[in-house]
Amino acid sequence: MSDASKPRVAFLHEATYSPDQRIHMIVLIEDILKASGIEVVHLVSTDHYIPADLLFVHVDRSIVSPETRSFALHYPNAINAYATDIRKARYIDGLLGRNDAHDGPVIVKTDLNYAGQPERNSQNRVRTIPRRLITRAMRLLGATDYTIRTKSDYRIYDSFAEVPRHYFGEDYVVQKFMPERDGAKNVLREYIFLGDLHYENIERSSDLIITEDEHVSCKPFVPHPRLLALRRQLGLQYGKIDYTMVDGEPFIFDANKTLGLGEYGDTTWLAPDVHGMLVGLAGELIRLIGSSRTEPEAYAQSLLVG
Repeated sequence: MSDASKPRVAFLHEATYSPDQRIHMIVLIEDILKASGIEVVHLVSTDHYIPADLLFVHVDRSIVSPETRSFALHYPNAINAYATDIRKARYIDGLLGRNDAHDGPVIVKTDLNYAGQPERNSQNRVRTIPRRLITRAMRLLGATDYTIRTKSDYRIYDSFAEVPRHYFGEDYVVQKFMPERDGAKNVLREYIFLGDLHYENIERSSDLIITEDEHVSCKPFVPHPRLLALRRQLGLQYGKIDYTMVDGEPFIFDANKTLGLGEYGDTTWLAPDVHGMLVGLAGELIRLIGSSRTEPEAYAQSLLVG
């Protein structure tokens, strides 16, 4: 360990990271780690090695550079060191090409994660980001009738034949739209994981494209083998996979390795089941660094005050 009296976890971020940002779920996990006696340090480049018991790669990019992976592997434990490419065209179900045939509705999204916003935000810090990704992200910024800048801009078409040819380039993906219904509402399932811990978070909404609406539950569960297979394919040790259940099988439409806080970004209150998940995830990090002295439950009640 880095210090016999105080274990240390290091988080590696993109160069634009600010310590004042509280937009990712990892900040709440960090709060629990600190309250449990774990030292936390933050890195924004791979230029200098700071010893730690575990490095958590938390770089909000669709593609992470080989230099980042090599740097991470110098640590005794490294979370998401191999999660280097999460572009949607690699893994989503129901991917459609220009010459395919499909009778039902379709959804159009960007190939880059989160509509390419992270790459656009780093256009002036391109040293560790492939130039072609910046070019693609900046194309997405250009104002046209087809522009998709955020998740709210994703387009749903009633039929495959209605999709403009513009969307069959490398910047976008066209996917079968396969919603899951619960009465009058649509359902979003999120498989959230860290190491050997697995949670299913379920949201429900009247909207076809669900961001945040009615929280249903967040519980430990046994993930479907296809979800585990995708984790292995993408090298994900921490993250989430968005899906619906269709005829008893998961239909996968997104994966993410830097989970956002969403509605919890501006409050100290958490739904009890979400709070329980965060305590569990922090405990898994503590287990991975081999510390038997610290307990994340010490911080449990403070997260429920608000």
